[in-house]
Amino acid sequence: MADRLVDIIVTLLCWLYFTLGFLLFFSPFYIAGALFSSRPEVLFQRLNRTFYRGFFLLLRWIAPCQQWFIDERIGAIRSSVVVCNHLSYLDPLLLIALLNRAKTIVKPVFFTIPIFGWVLRKAGYFPATSSGPFAGLMVAQMETMEAYLAGGGNLFIFPEGTRNRSGEIGPLSVGALKIARYCRAPVYVLCLRNTERLFAPGRFFFHSRRPNRISVAIVDRIDPAPHLPPLAQLHRRVHEDFERCLSGNGGDGGAAAMAAGTASETER
Repeated sequence: MADRLVDIIVTLLCWLYFTLGFLLFFSPFYIAGALFSSRPEVLFQRLNRTFYRGFFLLLRWIAPCQQWFIDERIGAIRSSVVVCNHLSYLDPLLLIALLNRAKTIVKPVFFTIPIFGWVLRKAGYFPATSSGPFAGLMVAQMETMEAYLAGGGNLFIFPEGTRNRSGEIGPLSVGALKIARYCRAPVYVLCLRNTERLFAPGRFFFHSRRPNRISVAIVDRIDPAPHLPPLAQLHRRVHEDFERCLSGNGGDGGAAAMAAGTASETER
């Protein structure tokens, strides 16, 4: 009963951060950026990173049973397409908090949510559809993707498309890999573990009292020089990286380094 009460309190504190925290402390910076910044997309991406870093700092404090092992190299990624396995709704928030500048593909329904949809548009995120009312937004973002990546930005995508609940790698979309080939950008493969143990799919409350070890590590970097491999070979390599991740044979290097004393991004 005590653990259940703690989980409820942790969940409510997280929602207070997302609602009152945003409205009282962050919204003035977003509004000022939209009105006065000459580069609102860059500013919104940095504000998003700051906002979600604050969220994970709060989560570490109120859920001390969760151990976090974050590969510190992730913060240095630039001008790249990042692909990662997907376990929980926490995953995109964590990647936004870790990557210096990032945009991603979002379900179209989120663009219809007041305020939140506005932030998504201003940050340069784009919908996972090429038809319907958001088709123009998708096309506009894709037309500027090459320049965005060349300027130091990152695009991260979960190629499984949805949270993995089976313990097996689902079919991988090749969209991210096509973008990387077209823009001649490096591909980073990240291995993420155990976020679903903290915030399980289909549940509203966090499992904050369950001892847990969450890790994110770079398991592969595929360089574009002189060119990326053929699409089928690239797809196969990413799939093999994810299989090693789920089997426990990938991602340990970053986690072990963190355990040996390297400072994690979310601890800073």
